[in-house]
Amino acid sequence: VAYAEIVRECSRARKLMRLGSGIYQQAALLQPSDGKGISTLRQVTDALVEQSEKELFELAQQNISQACLSITAQVSDVLTWLESVSGGTGVTGVPTGFAELDAKTCGWQDGDLILIGARPSMGKTAQAITHALAALEGGPAEKTVQLYSIEMPAQQLMLRLISILARVPLTRLRSGNLTSYDLELVCSAAGTLSQWENRFLIDDSTYQTPATLRTSVRRNARKYGKPALILVDYLQLMVCPEKKENRTQEIQDISRSLKALAKEMTCPVIALSQLNRSLEQRADKRPNNGDLRDSGSLEQDADVILFLYRDEVYHENTPERGVAELILGKQRQGPLGTVKARYEGEYTRFSEYHLGYGGTTA
Repeated sequence: VAYAEIVRECSRARKLMRLGSGIYQQAALLQPSDGKGISTLRQVTDALVEQSEKELFELAQQNISQACLSITAQVSDVLTWLESVSGGTGVTGVPTGFAELDAKTCGWQDGDLILIGARPSMGKTAQAITHALAALEGGPAEKTVQLYSIEMPAQQLMLRLISILARVPLTRLRSGNLTSYDLELVCSAAGTLSQWENRFLIDDSTYQTPATLRTSVRRNARKYGKPALILVDYLQLMVCPEKKENRTQEIQDISRSLKALAKEMTCPVIALSQLNRSLEQRADKRPNNGDLRDSGSLEQDADVILFLYRDEVYHENTPERGVAELILGKQRQGPLGTVKARYEGEYTRFSEYHLGYGGTTA
């Protein structure tokens, strides 16, 4: 066994040498004086970095490619998994933060791409934060949560997190008009966040391509451990450096890259998505799969599509004030339906819905 380990490590060392040599040789060919424009040069450089990161990650994780597994091996794996989850809570994935949603989905599942779609002001980012906190509080302690916020700066995200955890209104935090009791609550919330220093990873880079996202995810996985959940806010702000015929084709490439990332990292990936403005013309403004913006491929690539709807955004006097609907528009391996949640606007916070809260309870 010891000799086999030595042979294996020597093999890995040789692969590392070949990888380093290959990177050097290819990088040496990237000369700005070869007549290529800076845009083309950047694309080639990004592609080289992406490929190098991928190969290095596979080597570090000892991801030795395998042939197709036999049916016997696959059945054995499934039986082992069933035995491990038997008698549990029924949540076999990452907790969503909502008991009824967990009951429908069994939690966010490894390898799944989850799209959360909503019109502006519905609370997409607040919903993403809710899922991130649920993963941190109820997920594996040794795994991380990676949040890529392309739209909102990290400081604004931290204010929202503190508001949610401390239950201090966001407006008071932003204005600095805090009581001594508020400060105590804020300090307590800050302490909770500090405990997640190496588990809750926030990247607020404004430029994010499929390649840069994969690079960041892999780097963080090597440094801090495998992710339990990856979140992207939001999908339409990602860009493709390669020229495409239209935006629809770009979104198609982005959505496929996110699905591939979920499979590669063996964890769920949640991507927030804008919806088409045309739904505003309907009498019933609850979204459906056809409202996903820019591409029909989003519906095809996603394993789960969750829409967020709050009636009070459109109807000020609705009896459903403070109530949100989480609409499962697609679930590849489970039922569809609607789950109600409580929305506390002063904290931009979603929480469990209880009968008797808000307006109607139907």
